[in-house]
Amino acid sequence: RSGSSVLIKICGVTNPEDAQAAVQSGADFVGMIMWPKTKRAVSDETAKAIASTAKAAGAKPVGVFVDEDPATIVDRCKRAGIPVAQLHGDGARAGLAALQGSGLEVVYVMNATPEGVIQTPMPAVKPDWILVDGMQGGSGQALDWTKLSIPEGASKRGWLLAGGLNPGNVGKAISIARPGAVDVSSGVCGPDGLKKDHGKVAAFVEGAKSAH
Repeated sequence: RSGSSVLIKICGVTNPEDAQAAVQSGADFVGMIMWPKTKRAVSDETAKAIASTAKAAGAKPVGVFVDEDPATIVDRCKRAGIPVAQLHGDGARAGLAALQGSGLEVVYVMNATPEGVIQTPMPAVKPDWILVDGMQGGSGQALDWTKLSIPEGASKRGWLLAGGLNPGNVGKAISIARPGAVDVSSGVCGPDGLKKDHGKVAAFVEGAKSAH
């Protein structure tokens, strides 16, 4: 798979300006943390503004959940106008089957050791996407891309690679692991760890698109 066909998700977006910059740089998905117990969490009001900015520019907004139940996930996505829910923890993942037929696309997160061995059980029903991240999601720790193996047909649309990606290594990661999409958050942050560095975002997209 060449870099030009790989989709790009910029995650942990906390404001509409960063969403706009991400999409203008070429991002296909804009992710925001709906789980309240983290510094990058967004309120429903902010989520709605980010989602609206992303959609207006042609990208899909994604809401990230950790321990919320399916009813909460559907309600918050509906209120913010978010079409894709990312299930990042055991609590949220347990609602996968219940979210079928909800109208939401689902990204099911699976955690892998630094050596690239997946620890999370395969989903009981097929999600739209599988996302492979390190054991501590959001830690920025890279995986051994040569060892990663995602079973064919485990999801409807393919898989996303996350964990320790940045503008300098995303091209190499794509050429080795061959994911359908790549996901970055801390790798394109500014010094405060919250706002995105727009130059890094543009460089990440460029690095991903030029991979082969």
